Amino acid sequence: MKGWAVLLILLLVGGYFYISGEVEVPEGIPGLDNGGSSGGVSSLQDEVKVLGATEVEVSHSGDDALVRMSIPAVDDNLTGMLYDVAEMAYSSSHAKRVRVEAYYLGEPLLALTVMNGNLENAELEDIRRPEFRIESDLTLFDARVQSVELTNETASVTLEYLADGEGFWKDYFAMAFVVLEDAPWVKTVSITYLADNGTVTLSMSSADIIRLQNGEVTPEELPGLVTVSKTGGR
Repeated sequence: MKGWAVLLILLLVGGYFYISGEVEVPEGIPGLDNGGSSGGVSSLQDEVKVLGATEVEVSHSGDDALVRMSIPAVDDNLTGMLYDVAEMAYSSSHAKRVRVEAYYLGEPLLALTVMNGNLENAELEDIRRPEFRIESDLTLFDARVQSVELTNETASVTLEYLADGEGFWKDYFAMAFVVLEDAPWVKTVSITYLADNGTVTLSMSSADIIRLQNGEVTPEELPGLVTVSKTGGR
């Protein structure tokens, strides 16, 4: 993952939590036990906390070492912190594969995987849940996401659209593509807009979203590709 892509993720996530006002920090990092640790693991935990992590869990099994850490803020220092922790973990364990995962407010955010201590060829990975990825990526638009539901067939997003009507359709098609990028397995993307007098749901097939993005849809064809349903109002 390129540096600019990582920076964009950090900006989007930071913006999402700022807008949503989410401040509750869950207890414990999901998926890891908070039980006792050996001396070496405990020492590594303490070293990572010195770097700024609020909670650290370490697992070492055979050729694999895993470090999961909670961070107090999302900023452009995170990437450097991941590399520093990976170097510490490799020095401590000499594991063939070292993986460091960063969590913010209980949500998985970024991961770094290092093979044989080779930091220059380390792999950065976006590990946000698909639902959370959609919510945070849609902060690019003037919208407030209320919910995201994903199935094997459909991605359904409910939101408040805060912009004026001038750029509505341009934003809709762009948002539909963002949702599809984050949930590429779905066959349909539906976006429900909340209004004072009801809701409007616009649905489009994934195939047509891709065709539109590739410039393969004519202006005459486009209206027939969007299914519109309403509740309430007139």
